[in-house]
Amino acid sequence: MKRTIYAGALVSMMAVSAGAQAESLLYVSNADSGTVTGYQLDKQQMKLLPTGTFPVGSKAMSSVVSPDKKKLYVSVRSKPYSVVVFDIQPDGKLIKAGQSPLPESMAYLSMDKTGHYLLSASYGGDLFSINRIQSNGLVEAKPVQVVHTGKRAHAIQVDPTNHYLYVTLLGADQLLQYHFDAATGHVTPNTPPFINIQSEAATGPRHFVLAPKRDRQGKQNMYILTEMAGNITRLTLNKDGTATPVEDVSSVSPKEELQRGEARPLTGDDDLPPSHKPRIWQADLHLTPDGRYLYSTERTSSTLSSFSVDAENGHLSYLTSIKTEQQPRGFAIDKTGRFLIESGQKSTQLSLYTINGATGALTLVGRYPTGKGANWVTMVEQ
Repeated sequence: MKRTIYAGALVSMMAVSAGAQAESLLYVSNADSGTVTGYQLDKQQMKLLPTGTFPVGSKAMSSVVSPDKKKLYVSVRSKPYSVVVFDIQPDGKLIKAGQSPLPESMAYLSMDKTGHYLLSASYGGDLFSINRIQSNGLVEAKPVQVVHTGKRAHAIQVDPTNHYLYVTLLGADQLLQYHFDAATGHVTPNTPPFINIQSEAATGPRHFVLAPKRDRQGKQNMYILTEMAGNITRLTLNKDGTATPVEDVSSVSPKEELQRGEARPLTGDDDLPPSHKPRIWQADLHLTPDGRYLYSTERTSSTLSSFSVDAENGHLSYLTSIKTEQQPRGFAIDKTGRFLIESGQKSTQLSLYTINGATGALTLVGRYPTGKGANWVTMVEQ
């Protein structure tokens, strides 16, 4: 009898384990193919298993998952500008639930902590939009609020308390600061309404991340990747929701002979005149869930850089840079902090890396086919 009970328990545990593996889902937006490719991350075998290719529309780019992990929202940056909403199936397949217009071509999507509002920033339109999400998960066509910013709004996120909202302006070298009302979805400028992110002219603040927990000094750290200056700016958030710049850390491999970058025109990423040295062109950054390591991508040199994070004060220390997929634009880290998946905009494959928890070192364990123009990676995990 004991053996039977033990065997039954073992089978049950194996089923739970298999179910947990199936819940580690991955979605990659492919701008040129106009698709999203889906995968399951098998953490035991350290492999990506394809779940399908799903049509979205030309220039499918930024995506975000709902807090309940049931919906995936994908920005379509070709006219008519819109967001496509998918129902995420248990096996990882996507079923289109709806599509709603957006005011402009949106470079970045995020959600507030309640999942009641879609936040989107427009690089070309110099604005951001807040749209209410209905009870069925679809996005209301009429925005709650459209805010016109300075030049080149690029990323938008709320803070962990859901009381404050931040937007980077790549063309103005600024971080905009707002109060966010989760009851109405409206924002009002904080005081001051912005801070300058400018160690020197034209840094190009692009994407940013917030540390998953406070440092030992009780500070909440924010890290902003500059597209053109080749550094990461560390800031701390104050009790009133304003940010204070603390330091800049070089984030481009010293082995790469790159010169200062330039803002890319709206006509295309590669429409810059020739130069005697390749230009810095950073793209994305992410922290491990425990906050111990940070990674960033640089597109011109096709490198992925790693940093350790000081638990005492959030200071970054550069570790190393490795070559990765061509023109890396987006990547994601799983919730255990053991895997990093990176896409290249000029590659038709993904790289799957393991992360050494003791050193932060990346080890390539597999490459997998994806669509053309892969630019955004989103993980969905319970």
